[in-house]
Amino acid sequence: MDDAQLFIHAACQFGYGAAAASAALAWARNRLGDGVPPPARLYVFRSASHGGDSSAGQAPAPAARPRVLVAFASADAALGFAQASGLGAAPRLVAMGLGQLLTALVQRPMISALLVAADGDSPPHAGLPAGLRIERAALLDQLQIADCSL
Repeated sequence: MDDAQLFIHAACQFGYGAAAASAALAWARNRLGDGVPPPARLYVFRSASHGGDSSAGQAPAPAARPRVLVAFASADAALGFAQASGLGAAPRLVAMGLGQLLTALVQRPMISALLVAADGDSPPHAGLPAGLRIERAALLDQLQIADCSL
């Protein structure tokens, strides 16, 4: 299953039509691309301490506040940000397509936004790099709008 189909499938599981999911995916690509298609793969930093594994057989504690999923256009940019920010002793990158990132945004309510970091060395604001954001609520709105108009 390719990247777009994954997002369409996830949106359908949440009650949206396939055409609405395709329209929302096109909206997200346009929003992030600014006239230029976004990269086929974006890189997400994951630290070993934030994995799905739990220690001593206990479930991980739920996040206390909404999270932002930060993606980078290159692996070098992701690792540079992780190292400069001290985000983990064992950085690990995962390459994901836009459809996969949007699927995570739809499926996980604790992720409040996707932030695609801008290229360059602009200083972080509130610990996050500068870039373009897609808020979870805006994505769900786009799915709802497209679903109603189709």
